[in-house]
Amino acid sequence: MINRSVLVAGAVLLLANGAILVNVARNRAGNPDAVVRLSEREARAFMPPEKETEMMLLLRLEWQTALGPDGADTWFDRARLEALGFKDLPAEGDTASGPRWLAGERVGYAVLELAGPAWERWVAVEQARRDSLKGGPSLEPTPHHGGPPPRVPPGTRASRLMAVDLGLDPAALRGQYPDRSRYLILPANFRADFAPPQRDSAGVVTAPARITGRISLILPGTLLVPEPLRDSLLALGAGAPDSTTRYEFTVKVGKRWEAWVE
Repeated sequence: MINRSVLVAGAVLLLANGAILVNVARNRAGNPDAVVRLSEREARAFMPPEKETEMMLLLRLEWQTALGPDGADTWFDRARLEALGFKDLPAEGDTASGPRWLAGERVGYAVLELAGPAWERWVAVEQARRDSLKGGPSLEPTPHHGGPPPRVPPGTRASRLMAVDLGLDPAALRGQYPDRSRYLILPANFRADFAPPQRDSAGVVTAPARITGRISLILPGTLLVPEPLRDSLLALGAGAPDSTTRYEFTVKVGKRWEAWVE
């Protein structure tokens, strides 16, 4: 006789799989919220460890936090944090707080813009910076999966996917960014960061403390590549550690703000 615990475990597994399929169907029902065409610049292909029994190919989204509209290093400032509900932030110019003030991560929705004004502004700022450093040390590309923009020279194949906004209401954000072929709206973890004041050797404050926001994670961080796209990319060499394969793929976002690849 089959052990009852085995039957129970099997039933639980079936129910769980069924729930996942129902959620996927609900997310993908009707017209998607966004349909954006990305390239290898915006997602790095990789394969899970060989111990996995099924051959899989994943895409890890790569993005950058956009510069502020005035050329500041970020738009995610104190005012934006307060609008998102952060209270009791250290005062501007604080000189007494410890080396790191933490408020914990929160969940919201990030707006990712593809190859738009934010990308053009970033390229212009980096070009000006590169010109000012001519004759100095060379700038090397830095692997990046989010956070402040990396110092990558223009002309490299850096991600053109820029985080330009963040809020708590995805429908309201979609109203502000109606182009569904350029703007992805996805769940994201974010936090407030406190940079303590900088002091010289005599202890004199040379730069005040600073509060900024930081998007720490875009969800999902990775996307499963379905067949036959998976097989096509693998045949081209995508997923190998030294791969230089160039490819394009479509990301869609459904009613539940969950993304998938086609």
